[in-house]
Amino acid sequence: MKINLSRYQKATLIYGFLTILFLALIFKFGLFAAVKISELLQGRKPLPEENLYSNLLPAPQFYPLPEATNSATLELSGFSQPNEKVDLYLNDLNIKSFEVDSEGKFEGFLSLSLGLNKIYAVTTDKDSQQSPSSRTWTVFFQDSSPMLEITEPADGSLIKKNNRVVLKGKVDPTSKVTVNDHQVVVDSEGNFSYTTLLGEGENKFQITALDPAQNKTEKEWALNFQP
Repeated sequence: MKINLSRYQKATLIYGFLTILFLALIFKFGLFAAVKISELLQGRKPLPEENLYSNLLPAPQFYPLPEATNSATLELSGFSQPNEKVDLYLNDLNIKSFEVDSEGKFEGFLSLSLGLNKIYAVTTDKDSQQSPSSRTWTVFFQDSSPMLEITEPADGSLIKKNNRVVLKGKVDPTSKVTVNDHQVVVDSEGNFSYTTLLGEGENKFQITALDPAQNKTEKEWALNFQP
């Protein structure tokens, strides 16, 4: 009895045979050799050995890093290929390496430079083959107190009759400002204002500027009101 196969059925049989052949090559010669043989059978130019390894060796992964910090030392941790090495790059310079343990974990500390720090890593195996780069993290380091200026009214001013007053000042545009724990809007140039009603006698204000690295500047301001 003659069996007529459709083009789809023939293609399925061919791909099934090639799949079985490729798995047999992996079993007998290993993945690297199997890829090479497969490429030759398909008439394709073989991939360079380092490119094949870079596809097999996964990029390291960091646990989330802060966007900003006021500490010169940053603790790093993550995971990668077990029992290999993670090369750490700071602003495109390879500055240190971490050993990956048998569970695929690595950890260590990094000294930051003032300002922006661009951090990423690659995994390197015992044959000096490297993985693709990890995600690049940018961490801002600043350890000085942020600017805080109160422009008006002057500290200790005596306000008469009208008890409505506007405190005005200036900070870095990236800072947050609170007046007596009330959040105040800061514009793109760093200017802020806070409107309040004074009670009779002395009125005290705690004004705080907090930058993205959690550095803080505080000022106490007093205004006196006479009806």
